[in-house]
Amino acid sequence: MRNPMPRFARLLVAGVLISACAVATAAAAPPTTPAAAPEAATTSIQAPLNKADYWTAEKMANAIPYDLAPDAKGTQGNAVNNTSGVASHPVLPKGNVTNADPVPSTAGKLFFTIGSANYVCSAATINNNYKNLIITAGHCVHSGQGGAWHANFRFAPAYYNGESGYGSYNWSNVRTFNSWINNSDFSHDQAFITLQKRNNVNVVDAVGGNGLVWGNGRAQANTRIWGWPAEPPYNGQVPYYCDGNTYAWGSTDAALTCGMNGGASGGPWMKDRINANVGYVFAETSRRTTSGTPTLLATPNSGDVKTMFDLMTT
Repeated sequence: MRNPMPRFARLLVAGVLISACAVATAAAAPPTTPAAAPEAATTSIQAPLNKADYWTAEKMANAIPYDLAPDAKGTQGNAVNNTSGVASHPVLPKGNVTNADPVPSTAGKLFFTIGSANYVCSAATINNNYKNLIITAGHCVHSGQGGAWHANFRFAPAYYNGESGYGSYNWSNVRTFNSWINNSDFSHDQAFITLQKRNNVNVVDAVGGNGLVWGNGRAQANTRIWGWPAEPPYNGQVPYYCDGNTYAWGSTDAALTCGMNGGASGGPWMKDRINANVGYVFAETSRRTTSGTPTLLATPNSGDVKTMFDLMTT
């Protein structure tokens, strides 16, 4: 399937091209999480059955960018399981061997609600046995310590100027780490969401799916980060990317010079790409610096993320 949308915007920031351990799951009523849950434990919630469609084009266009948290450089993150491996390999859409879309088919905008307000992050598909998975930041699904689950998740791949070239997908199940829910632990700021079929087709079959790797080092060459930044000077309507070599930051994070801001949270950090927008996701945008050279930060996927991946089914 070829995306007919116009080519994305590009701009140059600091020499980098940008174009826009416990796992927890969310359900209609969030489950009670034990205070002393193990680090790698997770919690999930499921979408209510027969829920009326919520997201309109107008609500999507006006959704508030969910901000990237400022970095607290030098703070210690919790220990993570950093043995390495490949959880899944990337796959192109069914029936598409060129995948020459001008915007990334495997990345998109993640819409959700907090109370009565509409918000947006970024996310990306991950290939799995069920062909129904996306990955994003933990803070894009749950507010963290003292907070609650977000609601009404909807993923719009290849979003460009108010439209998705592939339609949008409702959620089935969402899961993130208990250490994020209980302690706002940014070393476990990752989440997975399974999606319902659209027109009886799963999202990975329709748009392609990225591979998932874990236990990779913080310095990765030829990394590409996709996102939909929505704070000035951006408007959240087109995708941007940053290309470059990541490097170690603080105790657990990888960093890349990049000027994207709120709305870019949860965007994929790709290595070993098989084309312009499909590759292996080794991290997801978590935070940003607030002084000096604009920089995005993310803790690379650990073995805990692989454990959470294995729990995602339908």
